[in-house]
Amino acid sequence: MPCQIKNPSSSNIVDMEPHIHGMYDYFNKKLVFQKPPVMVFDSNPSNQSNVLGKTAYYDPSTLEIHVFTDGRHPKDMLRSIAHELIHHKQNLDGRLDVGGYMGPGYYLKNKAMKELEDQAMKDGNGLMREYEDHLKLEENKKMSLNEWK
Repeated sequence: MPCQIKNPSSSNIVDMEPHIHGMYDYFNKKLVFQKPPVMVFDSNPSNQSNVLGKTAYYDPSTLEIHVFTDGRHPKDMLRSIAHELIHHKQNLDGRLDVGGYMGPGYYLKNKAMKELEDQAMKDGNGLMREYEDHLKLEENKKMSLNEWK
């Protein structure tokens, strides 16, 4: 089942959409999502001016991945999606609701959330790299075949 994309921002993400769907499909083959998330591309100019502002977040109650688009490279947005897809899987598996402190600095104060964040950083980046390398290998195969012909 494909994921839904909503873009209330003014950013043009048309060139990214094949990668959003392709990356989601790749992650789904590896992780098996029981339900797809909704990818929401948001604009928040005041967040953009904050060097340590949010890049994305996952809302477990709506199954939405929110990605901030202002001033960002498309690949950086894909990295954010990769991270949040791991949180989506954690949520669907009933692992995301660990309780404890969730305010500023929760990564340092909530050991259970730190473990989930560490997994999202490691697995999200790793699977995105696999997806990217898989695409590049496929492109090289096609190019080599065309050159051979």
